[in-house]
Amino acid sequence: MIYRIYPQDSQTLLEKPETGMGYQVVIASRYQRYLNKKFVIYNTDLAVELDSDFLVNKRRIMNEGYSNVLRTATELMLETDSISILDYNDMKESTIISSIKKNTKGRHSGGKGAVDCPKEKATGSETFVRLSAFENDKRIDFQNRCLKPGTFTTTYRDYRVCVDTNDAPVDRYALPNEDKIQWSFYVRPNTNDFLQRGIVQPAFGKDGGGIEGFFENGTSQSTYLSKRNYGQ
Repeated sequence: MIYRIYPQDSQTLLEKPETGMGYQVVIASRYQRYLNKKFVIYNTDLAVELDSDFLVNKRRIMNEGYSNVLRTATELMLETDSISILDYNDMKESTIISSIKKNTKGRHSGGKGAVDCPKEKATGSETFVRLSAFENDKRIDFQNRCLKPGTFTTTYRDYRVCVDTNDAPVDRYALPNEDKIQWSFYVRPNTNDFLQRGIVQPAFGKDGGGIEGFFENGTSQSTYLSKRNYGQ
């Protein structure tokens, strides 16, 4: 099933970290149902049950369009205290990135995801990019011009490799949806911001292999620079 998230639950999800760039995988029960289920949630707005029909429902979103599906979906109200973010490590899939992708697309294999890597201080000069299918990406705090806590990005360098080699960002960053990436949000963290940097691990049948940066505490005010169309 595909659901529209109840507004109060959407706010709760915003206060929790992402599982990967642009999505969360949660375990939660519906209001007064008390049976835990897994959901993939996009932009804290749209939830798809992670069950045997997941691929079918994912194709429906791609065919009908995210906005259309969101508008007509049944509202989902969760037991707020039951919402738990699934650890990315629980989703790892065993796959080997082909030599073609590594050699021609600049992908990486092995290594660890960002959340399993040590924290490091931002240099104050390095730019990070958040890719999104959503112009109103809720992980960007547009008022304070910063990233919200628990947000994933990639590096500007890896983003440019993705664009310049005509790589598929949905596969490179192992995203669970097939929506076209249309937006890139540029952020330059301050030297008092911390991040974890790693390699996107395989998930949802995608190879991964891009570089990811995870900002557990978000970034400082005025570190968000601009929004651009993907590829610009």
